[in-house]
Amino acid sequence: MGVTHASISEMISGSPCAWVAILDHEIVGFSMIDVAQASLFAAFVLPLHEGKGLGSQLVLLAEDELFQHHSEIWLETEKNSRAAGFYRHLGWSKEREAKGNQIRLTKTRPCVHQAITP
Repeated sequence: MGVTHASISEMISGSPCAWVAILDHEIVGFSMIDVAQASLFAAFVLPLHEGKGLGSQLVLLAEDELFQHHSEIWLETEKNSRAAGFYRHLGWSKEREAKGNQIRLTKTRPCVHQAITP
């Protein structure tokens, strides 16, 4: 997949692309994006800290940054994984097959409606 220490270092130094969740001075989760590719690259929370809303917050931060640059964003994950269900719950859809047992999910920037006053 091309994930190396060098490629991760380059992504981090190139733009705001990574967020961490810290509890009691310990990193318990992170999310990371590839802005140029419009993708959510990774989102993980340690098992002991799942179910606390940290994963959702990390993904929403990543989405906000991606939507500043793109109207549609994507991610890939294993088709029948818990992660796939988690992302679907957060509004990721338009599922299509990817390599191996992976699926690609997309999300479109929410429309902001403003009231027009006379």
